[in-house]
Amino acid sequence: ENGEPNAWDNFETLYAINKPNKIHKISGVNGRAAAYHAAANKSTTPWFFAVFAKLRVRHDFDWAWQPDRMQQPKHYIFHAKNPVNGLVYGHQAMIAYNKNLVLTTEETGLDFTLSAPHEVVPILSGIAEFNQDAWMTWRTAFREVIKLKHAAKTALTVENEYRLKKWLTVAQGQYAGYCLAGANDAVEYYDSVNGDFDKLKLTYEWAWLKEYFNKRIL
Repeated sequence: ENGEPNAWDNFETLYAINKPNKIHKISGVNGRAAAYHAAANKSTTPWFFAVFAKLRVRHDFDWAWQPDRMQQPKHYIFHAKNPVNGLVYGHQAMIAYNKNLVLTTEETGLDFTLSAPHEVVPILSGIAEFNQDAWMTWRTAFREVIKLKHAAKTALTVENEYRLKKWLTVAQGQYAGYCLAGANDAVEYYDSVNGDFDKLKLTYEWAWLKEYFNKRIL
């Protein structure tokens, strides 16, 4: 959570109502991969739900949901609604992580979750309230558009193209301008490095993103 505004109070309320699982709060971990590993180490089950700090979970989410254990081990990505551009897909949604896959994932691509086998579950898990300040809004848009541009390089689909266009042109509500700025800055950066993967991987870490944000915005 890194000290940012979050939906923890909301999650505690949901847990008090439902109580089907143990609940753990992970904070103060340095590094994104290390944070995923810390969460997995807290789990005592083969899969665990990860609720990220910016997600406000639906009160009717089914905490009794179970993965298909007859299939290969994989992560399950639910849906979340973007309050700024209206998109509904796996971005910033709840994820049912396979514990062993998390702990054995060291080298990642542009996204930790997508670096292992995964499947999308079209169940709405909540609202991704990422537009809580300028920096958070900008970096969320920047990171997602980088990933969408990279995905389009290998397989441009109608769905991917639609999402990319939405991020670049549609925004409303708090910090909407920073959302559009982050999205369009991402396209500019992607083009400036010609999609070079090593350069794109720099966007995985907060320190690099913060420095780039300061150059572009401040």
